Amino acid sequence: MPSPNDHLLIRGVTALTVDDDLGDLAGADIEIRDGRIAAVAPGLDAPDAEVIDATGMIAIPGFVDSHWHLWGTLLRGVVGDGPKNGWFARKGRLAPYFTPGDTHLGVRLAAAEGIAAGVTTVHDWAHNVLGPEHADADLRALRELGLRAHYSYGAPSAHPSMPAEEMRRLMGDRGRGFDEAMDFADVERLRDAYAGDPLISVGVNVRGPARSARQVYRTEFQAARDLGLPLAMHCAGTRAEVERIHQVALLDEDGLLGPDLLLAHCLHLPDADLARVAEHGIPVTVSPMSELRLAMGLPPLPRLRAAGVRVSLSLDTTAIAASADPFQAMRVALGLANTEAGDAEAVTPRDILRTATLEGAHALGLAGVTGSLTPGKRADIVLIRADRLNLAPVADPAVAVVHSAQPADVDTVLVDGRVLKRGGRLTGVDEAELVTAAGHALRELCGRAGFTWPSE
Repeated sequence: MPSPNDHLLIRGVTALTVDDDLGDLAGADIEIRDGRIAAVAPGLDAPDAEVIDATGMIAIPGFVDSHWHLWGTLLRGVVGDGPKNGWFARKGRLAPYFTPGDTHLGVRLAAAEGIAAGVTTVHDWAHNVLGPEHADADLRALRELGLRAHYSYGAPSAHPSMPAEEMRRLMGDRGRGFDEAMDFADVERLRDAYAGDPLISVGVNVRGPARSARQVYRTEFQAARDLGLPLAMHCAGTRAEVERIHQVALLDEDGLLGPDLLLAHCLHLPDADLARVAEHGIPVTVSPMSELRLAMGLPPLPRLRAAGVRVSLSLDTTAIAASADPFQAMRVALGLANTEAGDAEAVTPRDILRTATLEGAHALGLAGVTGSLTPGKRADIVLIRADRLNLAPVADPAVAVVHSAQPADVDTVLVDGRVLKRGGRLTGVDEAELVTAAGHALRELCGRAGFTWPSE
């Protein structure tokens, strides 16, 4: 992790603060002391600060991705489309063979790509934790890269494409089938290890009624809450799921709904379940790029917002979304929302920027820490060059960021006041070495699994 900068001054930037009181500020300075935003205003006086000249740049809060299976990035090269070659088939075929080193590389690759694109906080939805060593490898990668992260521990489920005897041979008692709860002793270990950590918090992702027996999901919900940990769950991602089971209604019957639960997707929630989600203050994260590629459905932003549900954006997994591009996710989410509403201004560029930043922070319980350029919050800041061919000329900076920017335009990224990208280059990562290592690891993984691409 790069060393912290004790005192920084970002000079002469156009700031999209995502703070209702501050608004947008032209020619602004952002003073940072000990990793915290000290002031945002034009003409700040900070003679002893290291100056970052941001003339011709736009500052935004770092993107907060609220649902990302970082480990799966290692599988990006072998994921195609359709039931035979797609994400679920490839995950089922290869995930049980992951070593801790594979997990470390997958998370490291994802985190580096995310930082390069302006992601400063990630919900690391880890649903292939084959054992304590895999969890440690994941968290070590996050710490090495310097991302702010909420790590949600999740048990690997039995993969239907793999014979049961092979699953047992590979995973022993680590795999968790429909009737088996996850290892909460290890969850508690991580909770204690990261208590008070300035960058990493711990939670639990549960399989819920769709993927585990009633006694299992009731046990997992209660165990997480006994440890004081927030929960996350996939829900109503496909019509087939909703035709088979109404997860929200079942959780409500058992008194398990609450604002400490984050739901991913919710594309096909029945009206009664949507009302329950809103009543209990449950946030929802949508992942437009993966939802479209898998033909799951359209992210229902207008419907969720109209019901009073807080909505944030996520990548899901770059093995499906193809790349860590929050700008693309914003554009697609905005276009789909307004098309669904039949109103080109139902969701504005500033609305969707807020969805990708502050709303993500709310979803992860971090709104007091990050998500806006508010004095007192930690300095998670992205500087975007506005002098690029694809942005110029800039009239409305929010329109430029949402409709025109791309990861290559991200000049500087700060997390907790540490500069993780500067001048368009990552500061703490040898990109060529990482890419080479990931390619080698994928080949080794496929070899262990007896898998040949593209013949299978």
